[in-house]
Formats: sequence, C-alpha cells, structure tokens
Amino acid sequence: MTRYAVVDLEATDAHSTENKIIQIGIVFVEEGKIVGTYTTDVNPHRALLPRIHELTGLSDQQLKKAPDFSEIAQEVADLLEDCVFVAHNAAFDYGLLWKSFQSLGIVFEVPRVDTVELARIFYPTFDKYGMEALGKRLKLTHEHPHAALSDAYATAELLIKMQEKARQLPLSVLTELVKHADALLYETALFLREQITFASAKPAGFLVINQIATRKRRVMKVKKKKATSLSFDFSENMSAMGLSARPKQLVLAQKINQALESKTVDFIEAPTGMGKTFAYLLPVLAAGKRGVISTPTKLLQNQLMRDVAPVLYKKFGIRMAKIVGNQNYISIARFSTLLQEDTGSKNFEIFKMKVLVWLTQTNTGELDELSKVMMSDDYLTAVAYHADVREQQLHYAQEFWPKAQEKAKHAYIKVVNHAYLIERLADFPETFLEDRVLIVDEAQQLFQMMEQINQKSIRLTDELLKIDPEESQLKKRLQESLIYQLSKKEIQVDKIRLDAQELGLSALTELLSEPDALVFKAQDRLYASRPDFYNFAKLVPKETKLFMIGATLSLSEKEPLFPELLGFSEYHFFKIESEPVKNQKLFVINDSPNVKNTSVMDYAHYTAQAIAQLSELDFPIVVLFRSKMALTFTAEKLSADGFHLLAQDINGTAAQIKKKFDKGECQILLGLGSFWEGVDFEQQKKMILVIPRLPFSTPEDILTKKYAARFKNPFYDFNVPMATLQLKQAFGRVNRKPRQKSALVILDSRLSGKNYAKKMRHNISDVMAIKMLPFSDTISEILEFLI
Repeated sequence: MTRYAVVDLEATDAHSTENKIIQIGIVFVEEGKIVGTYTTDVNPHRALLPRIHELTGLSDQQLKKAPDFSEIAQEVADLLEDCVFVAHNAAFDYGLLWKSFQSLGIVFEVPRVDTVELARIFYPTFDKYGMEALGKRLKLTHEHPHAALSDAYATAELLIKMQEKARQLPLSVLTELVKHADALLYETALFLREQITFASAKPAGFLVINQIATRKRRVMKVKKKKATSLSFDFSENMSAMGLSARPKQLVLAQKINQALESKTVDFIEAPTGMGKTFAYLLPVLAAGKRGVISTPTKLLQNQLMRDVAPVLYKKFGIRMAKIVGNQNYISIARFSTLLQEDTGSKNFEIFKMKVLVWLTQTNTGELDELSKVMMSDDYLTAVAYHADVREQQLHYAQEFWPKAQEKAKHAYIKVVNHAYLIERLADFPETFLEDRVLIVDEAQQLFQMMEQINQKSIRLTDELLKIDPEESQLKKRLQESLIYQLSKKEIQVDKIRLDAQELGLSALTELLSEPDALVFKAQDRLYASRPDFYNFAKLVPKETKLFMIGATLSLSEKEPLFPELLGFSEYHFFKIESEPVKNQKLFVINDSPNVKNTSVMDYAHYTAQAIAQLSELDFPIVVLFRSKMALTFTAEKLSADGFHLLAQDINGTAAQIKKKFDKGECQILLGLGSFWEGVDFEQQKKMILVIPRLPFSTPEDILTKKYAARFKNPFYDFNVPMATLQLKQAFGRVNRKPRQKSALVILDSRLSGKNYAKKMRHNISDVMAIKMLPFSDTISEILEFLI
C-alpha cells in the first residue's frame, strides 16, 4: 500500500539562491483518502519581502515565534520516510527541502511525483495547470491559496481525482500510458504503474481497439419530425421558441420566403444585432427545405451550435450538424502508428499520453479541444486526419471524421465555415449540397478566405537548402544573387525567376511562372497570387438556391460592387436599412497622438494608459486591434502596470479568452481579427469598446492591391468605405440585445479631421450619436451615458 505525502512549501524568495522555508504543509494520502496532515511555520531569521507577506499572509512577528528548521527537520524527515513525495511542481518543493536537509547533514532520498505533469495528461483540454486555476475548474478545497497546508490539501484532492480517473481507464490505455511514462519528471511513472492493478480490461462505455479507447457513440436515430411542421408564420415560430419577432427580422424573413423559389442569387445586406440567423433559417425550414449555413469562422460555427441548434431541436425536432475540414480531426490510425515510434522528444511523448486520455473523453475528436500548453502545432499536424481509406481500416470504427460526415447527412442544417465551403464546392459541389439551400453569412468575408486558399506559397529555407554553393563558382554567385533579391523590399520577380531557373529550383520557378502574378514575402515564405479575384460564382452549381447575407455587402450608395467582384452578373440585391440606435454612443478622441508620427511602441503605451483610465469605471472593456504587434506591446504594458487582462494568442485562443471574459473572470479583453467580425458579446449588459486605430488596410495588403485596380481613387472609393463598414461591424459585436448599452471609444484622432473623416462620420452618424472630445473629458461622459 503506497503512502503519498503531498507537500507544499512557502519560502522567502523562490528566485534567490538564499531561499529559505517559512512554512511547511503536508497531507498524507492512502487508498484514495486523506488520512492525516502536518503543518508548521519556520523561522527564516530574516525579514519577509513585502510581496511574500502579501502573497502568503505571513508576518515577521508570526515567524519570529516559529521554530528554526533545524528544530523540526528530523521530525519532517521521519514523516516523509517510506512515502512517495508529491508536489505541484516538485522541482521547487523537493529541491528546497532536499537542500535544507543537506545543510543539516540529513540524508533525504524518496520517490517524487509531480502533479503538474499528471494534470497535463489527465486534464488534456485545460488551458492552465496552476493550482489556483485547477482549484477553480475541479472545485478543490482551496480556502487559503499560498498557505502551505491549504495548497497541499488542494494538491492531495487533485491527486485523488487523478487516481480515480486513471482507474476508470481501460487497462490497455493505462498500460500504454506507462510505456511512455519515462518521459515524465522524476518517478512520476510510479503513480501510473500503481493504478494498473485497479483498471478494468473492458470498462463499460468504451470502444477499445488495441491500445486505444474511444467513447462508444450512441446509434443515431433519425427523428421523423419534418421541418414542415413549422408554421409559415415567422412570428408563430419565434413565439414557439419563447422569442419575439423584431420588425427587421420580419422584413428579412419575408424576403427569404419570397425568394426561395427563384434560382437567382440573392444578396441581402442586413444590419448586425437584428437576429438575422432565425430570420433566414426559419423560412427555409418552414418551406420543408434543408440547408447549408456557412460562417466566416469556426468560432461562429460553435456559436450557432451552442445558441441555435438546441432550440431548434427541442421545439421542432430539427437537427443541425457542424462540419470542419478533416485536418481539424484526429486520425486514430496515424496516432496509433505514432504511438509505436520513439520520437526522442519528452514533450511529444507526454503529448501522446494526453491524447490517449483525451480520446476516452472527447465526443468530437476535434483537435482544437486539446490544450496548447507545452505543445507544438507540429504535434497536431502529425496526428491530423487524412482521408486515406486503406490507412483507416483497423481503427475505422473509432475515427471521428467519417462519423461527422455521416451525422451531417441526416441533419436538416449543415453548419460549415467559409474555408471548408470553398474547398468542398471546388471538389464535390453536388454531393455536398444535395439540393440544399446555401446560405453564406457574412458573405463579404469570402474574399479573404478565397484569397488564402488559392494563394500559392513556398518555404524559402527549403529551397535555399537545395543549393550546393561548393559545386561551382557560378552556383555560389547565383545563390548570393538570389538571397539578395529575396531580401529586397521590392521583389523583382523576373530576376528571382531567372536565378531560380539557373539553379534548378523547380518549385520556386513554378511559383513565379504565372504572368502578372502578385508576389509578396511574409517571414520565410514567398507567396504568389493571380491578379484577378477568384470567381466564387463558378463554384456554386446553377441549380442551387443561394443567399449571400451580411452587414457589409455594398461599398457605395450607387451600386453594391461585391456581387460583381465575386463573379455574379445576375443577382438580386436587397438592403435592410439600419436605424439610429439609442443604446450606443461613439466617442472620438481628438487629442490623441498622431498615429503616423508615433512609433508602434509609444502608441501602444498611450493605448494602455487610456485603457487603464477607462478601467476605473469598472465596466467590461473590449479592445480591438488590427496589428498583433500593437496588441502585444499594449498587453505587456498593462501587465507590467499590474492589470489582469485576456489577450488573444497570449492568454489563449479567441474562443478561450471569450469564454473567460463572458464568465467575468477578467475585465479587459484584447482581441484581433475574429473579434471584429465573428464574435458576439451578449452576456455583458453594459460595456466599453475601444478601437485604438482606424482599421485601414495597408497598401501592401494583397486584397487591397486587387481592389485598388477596380477604382479610380482606391483610398476614397474603397479604403474609406471599407474601414467605415468594419467599424460598424465592430460596433455590432457589442450590440446584440436591445437592452445592452455600450460606449464606443476611438482613440485615433484622424476620425475627428476633415475630408475622408467627415465622410466616415456622416456614414456612422446615420446609426448613432457621435461626440468628439479630448480624452480627459471622456470618462465622465461615458459614465453619464452608461449609468
């Protein structure tokens, strides 16, 4: 019977070589139960640092009364003898204790288990593995964080929970975990080996093939209830779901209903925040038709499945199914092969262990579920699904991608993203659509997606490594010439292609072979894009009824333009006019630094200072950036000043930080692209949206170059209206319900200027009130508006 001693130490300064123990907490665990505790303060004979006092709650007066470590050292050593030492980050606790014993000549050698390592394996979807984060997620008893006994008690409960999880795993899975456990720190593998005798060979609820177990999936019974059971009256259907139809929803629903029997594509511009999803979806279902909805992002797909799908199924028996590209799913067969390979990487071995446990938990098999902590994207690529049927034979019954496809076939509504839609239309349009109505939501986002999918690119390092400069003097000169050309800001395609041809770099030569291609470099990749727009109209079968819906489908008041850019010559265009809102107000700061004359770092510091002052109002704050660098600098400045925040790609993915923000875990969220167009804030009753800079596209942007070729004055005719539309989209993200209230703050003083700024303000003022003022006057104005 193993006796675990779960230990936590508090110390004077973890970053100092003179670190001293100030408190010890030990919790003893046997047979999955806590059987005893021990705690004592320790006199370090030095004053505590203020931050240590604040962190632990210990005081110098309290510790002066405590025993010296030498007085209790043997007692502690005796307690730990014949135990397995357990700690959350054992390197710190064991190392400090061992060092303290050694200074007294006490020999201390016991097996060690690190619960951080185990938590990464048994909770593979968590985004944080610190004790406080785990305590909240797992509801551990953790009344006094950073008090030694409280931390040790929470860690002991964590150990017991992981012990229970291990014993519930199929024997083959647990045995396989042990095979890879040498990658774990210290003797942590001992914990896993001990659980083998308690594991069942065939526990209920799992499909086990060799060493891999997945959850058994219930056989899906296709519900016979037809979509035509919906009323043809939109308001009645909304009422059945406990919702009230809004005036603009009624307009959109009527338009959809009228256009359903026409084969002509319909472009419908509808303002954000009007509830357009039900307005376009219910008429389609009421007419007895099935559909495909395409959204810009996977985040929006998830939002539809979370907010819309359960309501439709509960009230009308209508199933919705989400589909993403096969590379988003795990390949059980590929993973099975990798399990047998010795990669030599400890982190990759731990990744294998995480996946083994995750497969016993997941219902979707989507790789996005896995935590990104201590994990490379290359790991995910190595196990991503590939549709090679022969490869999948042994584990086919466990594969998730085929099951997702089968589920989608029986669903009334398939929910996809634009990238997946374009790929499927290019390959199997008839099979994929199956006489369904195609609804493309936020259709203007198709341009960016089609551009990304159809661009050709090559990794320059791979090409340059093919050159052997020692082969000849000519090759050496050509290599030097090629590297020089690639380093220049203005790429001269003809010279690069010529050098590549002479060097025999066929891939690079092929990339640059198309005349008039737009060529650009980003980091280590060279990209080539055709000069024209990709024709979306050609991808859609003529017999398919297509609705293109979005908040920004026209760039000018005279003509929509977007339909022609997408390749449509015949179409109907309908616009639902926006109405002025009273629950939003725009504040334009007219005394901010000049954006063009201020460095990215300095402007980020100004932005951080503005956010800090706005945070004093104690409302949730969302800050939207177009630049990752600007976001990073702003986040670093705020963090250095002691602010707790959620920053995209720093504190998690867009989906992860959005979930935490909605739960109220943090007041400040810094977001990038997807937050402008694909993420809705519905939980916050009152909030502040900050936009540091106007969202103008850079001249180097490839789509901007293509748009520019279509306009006489690209900046005024394209960039200005596009930036205005993007601002409106951002405003709509925080106005999802009539009772919400939001103050919109644009720090960029260019919007208070003349010429194009006047044109932008005129366009925005049709929707909401605008006030231009110095930042010093903003706080009181916002407070007056929001309260």
